[in-house]
Amino acid sequence: MASSYGTRATRRRSSRTSATQLLLWTLVLGILLVDLPATSGYPCMILNGSSIFLTIPESAQPGKIFRTLDMIEGDSSAKGNINLRLKEQNQYFGLDSATKGLVLLKSIDREALEAKNPPETVQKLTLVCEYLDSDTWRRIDIPVQIVVTDVNDNGPKFIGTPYRTSVNELTPVGSVVFKTIHAVDGDSSGNLVIYSILRGPYSEYFRFDDSLSGILILNNALDYEKVRMFNITISARDQGNPPLSATTPLEIVVEDGDDQNPEFLQPSYTATLPRDSPLGYLLRVQPATIKAIDKDTGINASIQYKITDGANFFDINKNTGEVFVNGSVSQGGLYVLTVRASQVDDPGRYTLTTLRVTAERPNHNSPKFINKEYSQRVPENIPVGTTILSVRAVDSDPTATLAYSLLYPESPEARNFNLSINGDLSIAIALDYEARQQHVMYVGVTDGEFTDQSQVVINVINVNDHNPEFGQPEYIFDVTNEAKKTGAILGRFDGVRDRDGDNVTLSLLNFNDTFQISGRTLLVADVDLLNMTLYRLNVMAEDSGIPTRRAFVHVTVRFPPVAMAATGAQSNQYFVLALVLGSLAAFLMLVVLGLVCYLGKTKPWIRKGPGGSIRSSALDDDTRGLTYKQRHHYQDMPSAGSSSSASSDTSSADLPHHHQHHHHTTTNNLERILNGDASPPHRMISAWDRTTNAAGSAAAWDASNPTVMMMTPGSTVLTPVTPDLGLSPKGIILSTGHNSRSTGPLRKQKRLKWEDEEQPPRRAMASSSDFDCAWHSAETISPMQTDTERPEVTVYF
Repeated sequence: MASSYGTRATRRRSSRTSATQLLLWTLVLGILLVDLPATSGYPCMILNGSSIFLTIPESAQPGKIFRTLDMIEGDSSAKGNINLRLKEQNQYFGLDSATKGLVLLKSIDREALEAKNPPETVQKLTLVCEYLDSDTWRRIDIPVQIVVTDVNDNGPKFIGTPYRTSVNELTPVGSVVFKTIHAVDGDSSGNLVIYSILRGPYSEYFRFDDSLSGILILNNALDYEKVRMFNITISARDQGNPPLSATTPLEIVVEDGDDQNPEFLQPSYTATLPRDSPLGYLLRVQPATIKAIDKDTGINASIQYKITDGANFFDINKNTGEVFVNGSVSQGGLYVLTVRASQVDDPGRYTLTTLRVTAERPNHNSPKFINKEYSQRVPENIPVGTTILSVRAVDSDPTATLAYSLLYPESPEARNFNLSINGDLSIAIALDYEARQQHVMYVGVTDGEFTDQSQVVINVINVNDHNPEFGQPEYIFDVTNEAKKTGAILGRFDGVRDRDGDNVTLSLLNFNDTFQISGRTLLVADVDLLNMTLYRLNVMAEDSGIPTRRAFVHVTVRFPPVAMAATGAQSNQYFVLALVLGSLAAFLMLVVLGLVCYLGKTKPWIRKGPGGSIRSSALDDDTRGLTYKQRHHYQDMPSAGSSSSASSDTSSADLPHHHQHHHHTTTNNLERILNGDASPPHRMISAWDRTTNAAGSAAAWDASNPTVMMMTPGSTVLTPVTPDLGLSPKGIILSTGHNSRSTGPLRKQKRLKWEDEEQPPRRAMASSSDFDCAWHSAETISPMQTDTERPEVTVYF
């Protein structure tokens, strides 16, 4: 009663609160309506109503204006007098007052807003519109609602994964296999999801009863013995545009159903009943004890056994399958028993087999070997496993079963062999003639009661399986002076042997006419054929085995020189050789002399003349190698030894003693040569400065431009002189000379021996380490000037 009263009171208070709120909103709306002018030109009037309702997709890009507000600004005088702003700040939206546009400030996720309590999928804003009315600013609040709409950006999500289930193989087709598959749309929980099975190896075994329900149905019959587990893939797809999907695996384990009968491990069984076997005798069943198993391995039901036919004489243990004698059995009789194996939990599932029992007849006779001794010859290399002999025995009892065996199989005689139960003797371990040439063993036979034995002799035939062997890897025989006659012994081949015991014969493979082998001795066969001090022989050793085997060795024979006997043929050879070598030497001497004579006539050479002066020889009249113009100029020039030197006696007297000849021969002609007015008298130019009675201070040779470079004393600049010689320079010689007060030889000279009067070199380059001057570069020379030394430059062409 009190509870009911309280409930009614609460309801009354709620009703009063709702009425109060409605009254307040009505009052506010009335004030707004009264306050708003009725003219269509009111500055803050909104098109199509007094509030703003907008939508924005959750995929909208932030930083962009997504909606411009449609305001009626009245007449033109009112334009520019309206200010718009948001009353409260919002984390997602802002206002651009210049364009009257709403701006999305950051990315928005509808699912995140919907998950809040309460949901915030509708964003509420208040737009403040301020306008100037008769110099007074007036304000109006305009409500704005922005609905965030859903975009299909989330695929379905499976609930309760991973999915696993089991089903019996006997489950009928059409039965429900799994019914807890469920997925929801990540965008909106109310959206529909469609289920399907992706195509795969076993997808045809199952189907969905309804693509919207998620209930899985068995579509094909199962078989535990074929497939024991299924792995299929379930797909869930939403209804968005474009649609999104998700997948999950489903594991289905097949349980074994009792749909298979038991099975015996052997198709049939046999047993032999010995003579005079008592009641309860346990039969030795072949090939194994009777046993059956349930083919439904997942169930593996227990099996029980029963003899359905022949139970008058035999009995079987229903749990183990062992068979016992249960009655009087006639000797020599054959009994065929039918054995049944059935499941304990379902006797209707069973299988049958047969057991054939043979009762032995009375044994009145013992087995006898046909031969009391067997023998065989076999080669030692016969393969392992080869049957080499069969032993046989006979028994007068028609039903006797004979078994053969080796007696003392571990003995040294028998360990290499194996005897089967049927009497076939084979090789078990490889034979070795060198280890044992004969094997004597004994074999036995039994009928189960009586026995007999026989002897087996195996003779091993030797097989040549080893090469002959030399005592040394190489033989070296040093011969004395006594071995200079035919038949002399040079050495012996010690240590030659054959492991198989065969005879070994030695033979010579080369120099058979000079040497010979007698037994194990190397002899001289013919001393007249000895013509060397060192011989390398090849000797072969060959055994007498089958097949023949060989070995080889190198033999070195060294003779001293005194042991060599020269024959008449050798003397003739030496004479002819000496004659040929002498003729060749004479010919070479003639060639050298001719070459020297030729060079003496055609090439310049320098020697030290009287008083230490330098002059040329054998070149004054040589015009070879010159052009026609050069020969013409040369013929008009005075020779080096003519009387034209008289005109220069005055200047010659001022020269040092060892330079007077140069000045005499070159003072007049050198300037003409260097100026291109005359050809050189020979192929050597010695450059002198006539005014200072000194040789040109420096010269250089440019191989790419055959120009003589001159520099006078005191000058630092090279002056090029290009004589029209028609020749290319071959080198430069730089030397230091002495004045008349010096009596010693030339102090230094680059690669030129004046005293030996050799020909000048084809090319010679001076360096600072060779002379008292310094090279500034490849083209300039700064000579050292003293009272006693002046550099002299000679250019050879």
